[in-house]
Amino acid sequence: MRQVADNVHVLGSRGHNFYVLTDGDQVTVIDAGCKREWPKLVSGLEAAGVRLEQVAGFMITHVHGDHFGLAKEANRRDMRVAVHEADESRALGTYTGRFAVEASELPVLKPRVLWNMLPMVLSGVTSLEFLDHVETFDDGQHLDVPGNPVAVHTPGHTEGHAMFHCPDVGILFTGDGLVTMDLLGPRKGPQMMADLFSLDPEQAVASLDRIVELEADLLLPGHGAPWAGSPAEAVSLARA
Repeated sequence: MRQVADNVHVLGSRGHNFYVLTDGDQVTVIDAGCKREWPKLVSGLEAAGVRLEQVAGFMITHVHGDHFGLAKEANRRDMRVAVHEADESRALGTYTGRFAVEASELPVLKPRVLWNMLPMVLSGVTSLEFLDHVETFDDGQHLDVPGNPVAVHTPGHTEGHAMFHCPDVGILFTGDGLVTMDLLGPRKGPQMMADLFSLDPEQAVASLDRIVELEADLLLPGHGAPWAGSPAEAVSLARA
């Protein structure tokens, strides 16, 4: 785990990120990594000087295996897990649409793809467990967890994909709605996920309109390095 901003640390692997946001003696986990990363979360919290008992909840940008993997373990421990209401059926395992990219769709023989994806596979990205119950939030909702993030519904990657805006500290957690790493190639900097990863790529691009006017100077994506700059600048680069 490493610090990426005041009171924000990142966990995950070279291919994916999830975040620990501290506020006083309480913690919000933004996204929930892959299924086998619970020990990584516990040790990361300890390194940051906090305990698992101080976690107030897991706020999930969207329900895919690299962002929701620890949710079942959190459920077992009666910890809060929340998703946008449009991703509720995904979280509960009742969804009947195209859930995520299939392994057969990936160019797995490309060295770059193997390099980026293998850590996620080893961390259990393909063995997602669904929940018995989950909390939901709506667009624009101020979430009552440490850091006071505001949910911004940005559908396209999934129906309920959301970003989390922390206006008091100028941070936007972008999930997979805007990333800085191409999982299929060498490209860096603000960009969209490759089309095959998203349910509706055109809608995902259109959703960027919803963050252009947000005030932030640091974007923290689900894949790739932090990006220092405004959402408007990042959107301009991603669309280019």
